[in-house]
Amino acid sequence: MKAYWVIDILKDIRQFSEKNGMVELAEHLDDAIFVAASEISARLCNAGTAEVGNGQARGAVGALADNEVH
Repeated sequence: MKAYWVIDILKDIRQFSEKNGMVELAEHLDDAIFVAASEISARLCNAGTAEVGNGQARGAVGALADNEVH
């Protein structure tokens, strides 16, 4: 999926943090990775059921326009 690159970047930063002794930051990044995965999945699911008109997503809470998923 197009939006999952965000998770890859968070994982890279988490790995860097852990290797450099930033344990608390690494733990927060674990949480951020989980939240990002949950939100991206929910938005992609909702975008599939939304009515889209004039570039705006309608009909589902949290739906994304195509340009927002990249």
